Parts: sequence; C-alpha cells; structure tokens
Amino acid sequence: MEKGVKQEQISFIKDVVANASCLVLAGVEGLNASQVSELRRNLHDANVRFKVVKNKLARIALSDSPANVLVDDFVGSTAIAWSNDNPVSPAKVLVKFEKEFEKLKLKAGFNSNVRLNVAGISALAKMPSYEELRSQMLGLFSAPATNLLGQINAVAGNLVGVLQAKIDKDKNA
Repeated sequence: MEKGVKQEQISFIKDVVANASCLVLAGVEGLNASQVSELRRNLHDANVRFKVVKNKLARIALSDSPANVLVDDFVGSTAIAWSNDNPVSPAKVLVKFEKEFEKLKLKAGFNSNVRLNVAGISALAKMPSYEELRSQMLGLFSAPATNLLGQINAVAGNLVGVLQAKIDKDKNA
C-alpha cells in the first residue's frame, strides 16, 4: 500500500474517532459475503457507518487520541461501526446481528471517552433510542397536566352523580 493511501486512511480513522458519538469494534472473520452485505444493509438503515480497517493503521491513528484504549483490540479482521448522531445505534444493530450470526464477534466499544467491554456494549444496546427517550420525556412532562385534568373531571363527575341521585329520589318520592 502506498504511503499516501496509508496517510489518507490514518486521517480518516482519526476523523471518525474525533467525530463519532459511539464506536463499536467487531471481528468479522468467518462471515460470508451475503452476511456482510446484510450487516451493512442493517447498519445503513440505522444510519450507522461501517468499515473494515487495517489494524496497524488503526493503531497508529488511535495512538494520540482518547480512544487509544482500543489499540489492543485491533487483532484479526476488525471492523469499526460508528454513528455521528445516535450513540446506541451501532451497539443495537451489532448486538442483534451477533445473536443471529455467531461468527460476528463484538470486541470493544468507545463512548464518552470510556472503553466499553462486550457487556458494556450489550448494556448500551438495551438503552432506548433517542426517539424513545423523547416520547418518554414527553409523557413525563404531560403526566401532571393529565392527572390534574383527571382530578378536575372527577369532581365534576361526582357532582353530576349526586345531582342525578337527587333527581332520582325526587321522582320516586
């Protein structure tokens, strides 16, 4: 590989690490072409980028960054999955894919300047997505108003019940 191409790939990896909200490293040895294509399609649908990288170039690129804790994980055929906007997407897709295809092996992750082991990646994958969190927050914000409205309606409902009972009593008397 020419020196210029190597420098481009090193700068590409540096850029990915600097801008990604989450990185997940996976071993892709043993996956056939159709499995890799399916994985790429699933990642693309989740707005996650994916690239198999040369280990030596990745180690060089990560050596002077906070992600240098991942250097020892670049062994064998290694791919990086990353997202610039949703930190849980790479983990969700890769954990799901690992369950379907045992040959994909999660290696490590990097999120918020912290190295994640496989258990950390699995925990990240179980977190709700950004959209789910937004709808949960909206529910929390609207709950007090909904409860207040229910209490107000309950008083009016009780009053109607008392009045109806009085009307029924007067008709029977």
